[in-house]
Amino acid sequence: MDSMEIAKRARVDLTDIESLFQGRATKKVADRLGVSMKDIEAFIQGSASAGMTERLGLTAMSAAEELVKVAGRNAAIGFLIGLLFAPTKPNP
Repeated sequence: MDSMEIAKRARVDLTDIESLFQGRATKKVADRLGVSMKDIEAFIQGSASAGMTERLGLTAMSAAEELVKVAGRNAAIGFLIGLLFAPTKPNP
């Protein structure tokens, strides 16, 4: 699947996907995921906030951090893209 197809399925712009591939979050990606840009970039680097942990469906920040530690940076980006493919997170 090329970047354009990923962007289309994720319902974001191509530039948003290209930035994510480089480890940088955009406002559109952050809004779609329901977390901050800072939280996304920190997750890619191996840290997890409470919001990112919840968005991943995990209960412990340490579990989210271990996920990136074991799987790696590229896998973390892949997880985020997978979340973008999912329906928009409902507001409580």
